[in-house]
Amino acid sequence: MKEKKFLGKIRQDPWESLAKGPREVMASLWQEYLQEILNATQKSKRYQTVRRQIEEKADFPEMYRQWNDLDVEARAAAWKRLITAAKDVLWAGWETCVRCGECCELSSPTLLAPDLALFQKEILTWNEVYTLRPGEQVTNREGKPETLREERLKIREVPGSHQCWFYQAATNSCRIYDDRPEQCRRQECWGEETPELDTAELLNRETLLAGVPEVWDLVTAHQERGGLDRVGRALKNLEASPEAAGEALFDALHFDHYLRQMLQEEWELSPAATEFILGRPLTQFLKDHGINATLTPEGTFRLLPRSD
Repeated sequence: MKEKKFLGKIRQDPWESLAKGPREVMASLWQEYLQEILNATQKSKRYQTVRRQIEEKADFPEMYRQWNDLDVEARAAAWKRLITAAKDVLWAGWETCVRCGECCELSSPTLLAPDLALFQKEILTWNEVYTLRPGEQVTNREGKPETLREERLKIREVPGSHQCWFYQAATNSCRIYDDRPEQCRRQECWGEETPELDTAELLNRETLLAGVPEVWDLVTAHQERGGLDRVGRALKNLEASPEAAGEALFDALHFDHYLRQMLQEEWELSPAATEFILGRPLTQFLKDHGINATLTPEGTFRLLPRSD
């Protein structure tokens, strides 16, 4: 790797400010210096993690406490120690993951072909992964909604958040870091934006279930009767032809619901595992399209516009 130059001059000559200013001026210069060399805001978890490492190495709290009582030469020596610590920390991990957890809190990874090995080693099971089917509404990296054209397998998120299932926020740690998925390994928040995923690399259910034909037959049957393309067409036709469209919707809803129930009661699979095998429940897809599908005590579904 080509050696990078260590940059970071915030001002042409900060020494007068450092020599005469109180500790608050020194802290302000230090903050500006870090923001420039890290090219990140103070809110960035990478910035916070690297700053903590540097300041621990240079004993910044003690330096800050003593600053107002130091003479000019002592201030210069203290500042030099701080900059040297910054160089040591940054050169040691300029282009490496510092395990700050920022990307882990923003989203869980999409699984790629190399991640098949994680299932073979039982690092991942059906319980930690869910399926997004073609036709699902998702949010792209620009924050705009888009419709998936291909199947994607994703690590589950912590309920009520976008945080990856394996990330432990309390300790800033990943429970499977040494065996983390391929997309996590490619993530480089310190450099240029990671390229869009090549759809040819995506891991899919067919690859994972190739050796379990009885399960793959269920996936195929579910796609035929509850595929999101079929459901999407029924939604579009609901106003023009409510009877025919409603029949298609109810057929898909009931098949989806009772197939999941069978997998849980007869095959003793967890609800999470059914979201890998069949994808997210069809009721969630309809909810994303403004319709609440509620199961009545009689075992049939009732469709109502969302009120929230």
